[in-house]
Amino acid sequence: MDETKDNSISEKATPAFIILSVVYGALLIISNITVVKLIQVGPFLITAAFFTYPAVYIVSDLMTEVYGYRLSMKAIWANFIAQALVSLVLAFATALPGISPEVQAAMKTLFSTTWRIVLGSLGAYWIGDWLNSLILSKLKVAQNGKAFFLRAMASSVPAHFLDTGIFTLIAFASIWPMEDIRRNILSEGILASLYEFILFPLTFLAVRWWKKKENLDTFDRGISYKPF
Repeated sequence: MDETKDNSISEKATPAFIILSVVYGALLIISNITVVKLIQVGPFLITAAFFTYPAVYIVSDLMTEVYGYRLSMKAIWANFIAQALVSLVLAFATALPGISPEVQAAMKTLFSTTWRIVLGSLGAYWIGDWLNSLILSKLKVAQNGKAFFLRAMASSVPAHFLDTGIFTLIAFASIWPMEDIRRNILSEGILASLYEFILFPLTFLAVRWWKKKENLDTFDRGISYKPF
């Protein structure tokens, strides 16, 4: 497959890219609703968001690998705004006086959040996914497109730990015991990396199929890596 020489081509949002972006955003929003639930799985302490959030990085890998860093950053910004909007609307809807005490109580239980959780979630998502896309894009150029497995893992593993660390510290410092915070960061970082490792064959097949479908394999040579 020919490399994409003209980087402006990689910044065109195709219908297939829009579908990816919607799936990406849905996984992100679901994860941010379920993140407040803490679960013990054997020796690991994780949040309920663990079962959907690592897939955000898999989709991000696919977008950056096929469409390049610049278009992926547009998706990251779009979903950052969507995530903030969902948080504001849920907070507003929960604050409205309801005629059913049961429904009002359920909404407060499910959707009530604090500025720390919102700030932690937004910051962790943006920094973690930006780092993931940045590393994968640079490694693809350095590797001349070979060894996708190595760059997928090399970009995602540090991003998983950084993402979890930022969110947990901002959202739960002084609320959770420090031991639980350390266990959560270590648990989710390890398990999210393992999750991506196990699902890599599917990721590889999806990337190969998507490149063929779009007739696109973007190499980010000579682009600006500014995130804005």
